[in-house]
Amino acid sequence: MADDFDVIVVGAGMAGCAAAIRLAKGGANVLLLERGAQPGTKNLSGGILWGHDLDAILPKWWESMPVERHVVRKRFGFLTAEGSVSFSLSDAAWGTPPYAAHAVLRSRTDAWLAAQAEAAGATVVASVPVERLNWEGTRVHGVVQGGETMTAPVTILADGANSRLALGTPIRPNPRLSAEATELGVKEVYKLPKGTLEDRFNVRDGEGHAEEWVSGIFPPGVMGGGFLYTNRDTVSLGIILNIASMFGKNVQSHDLLERFKLHPEIAGRLDGAELVEYGAKLISGGWASRPASFHGDGWMVAGDAAGFVFSNGLVIQGMNYAVRTGLLAAQTALEAKAANDASRSRLAAYHRRLESTGVLADFREFEGLDAVKWNPRFYREYPELAYRVLHDLMTETGGPKVHARALAWKAFRRSKLKWSAAAKDVVSLGRNL
Repeated sequence: MADDFDVIVVGAGMAGCAAAIRLAKGGANVLLLERGAQPGTKNLSGGILWGHDLDAILPKWWESMPVERHVVRKRFGFLTAEGSVSFSLSDAAWGTPPYAAHAVLRSRTDAWLAAQAEAAGATVVASVPVERLNWEGTRVHGVVQGGETMTAPVTILADGANSRLALGTPIRPNPRLSAEATELGVKEVYKLPKGTLEDRFNVRDGEGHAEEWVSGIFPPGVMGGGFLYTNRDTVSLGIILNIASMFGKNVQSHDLLERFKLHPEIAGRLDGAELVEYGAKLISGGWASRPASFHGDGWMVAGDAAGFVFSNGLVIQGMNYAVRTGLLAAQTALEAKAANDASRSRLAAYHRRLESTGVLADFREFEGLDAVKWNPRFYREYPELAYRVLHDLMTETGGPKVHARALAWKAFRRSKLKWSAAAKDVVSLGRNL
């Protein structure tokens, strides 16, 4: 009996849409399924898109995709109870076509990408919460929804960090996500008058500002950071939390978001702003959250569902890996179609592509980052130490000048840091970052 489709893609996010576009343009009969009422409605993420990978399927995509602003400045810093320490990077080349990165709102971009997939020939169906994969022994042969089975030799899972279709199966044998390898993002969107936004963030029309913060303002032991991105006439603002660090602390994520918003460094940005959106989502924890395998008989996993979110606190990237891995999975599926072979050995070409394009190397090379990123001292002692040294160095008191090394020694003695721990952290930072 003939299959219903050549390939079924589950999830119309960046990975799923990119895969569907490539498959449809390659002549495959592809079904793209989305759980939300329409593509984008279930994807809260909105951040910075480094979209070079889209060039392969949508030349000059930035001219028609509903992106918000092209980023011309990135800022990174530490928040403390008393103040903040930060630095920013600007690059003139970022402000000229084809641009380096764009601020995006996924409800808009994902809907647009799904429309491109449909225009290329893919069948796009929303409001379909797929119940389970159609397992035939160790092989996946399509999906099951509402008692109906839709078959395809290849199924690509691109259904996000909380991939319910993978949990408790050979793809992810554990029936639950690991709190240590999953993060929680909480986000709000505030509307600002267009002229106010440009003046407040010192950008021109079409230009964008992005910033990320390591938070030293949460209760002791709770680890996380904040972000702020400028859109056309709104600001995306939120926090990312280490879920495991919240256990036993009697804290609520919305209270932590309020702390971030009320910090003097952030609060002024929201003067006169109107809250228009609020939500939360789970975020893959990178290499530690990868599945048992990225492919098997009749299936591949791409994007967030495969743990492809890179974050070291300074660099946060996920959408670019979603697009790239979606394209790599699609190319592998096209070759499987041509060979009439969707076996594990044939789909192993996907793993080889992940290796040859540097995707796996990026995550494997920085595997030890979690030891740095989720070190409690980076969320309390070090931000306070940096703030205190720079504050004392730059503040005029009317007294004699003091050498920076003396100020650093004084601040170190006032902190709770031990020499042995600090030395260990320096070595770990140098080795993994």
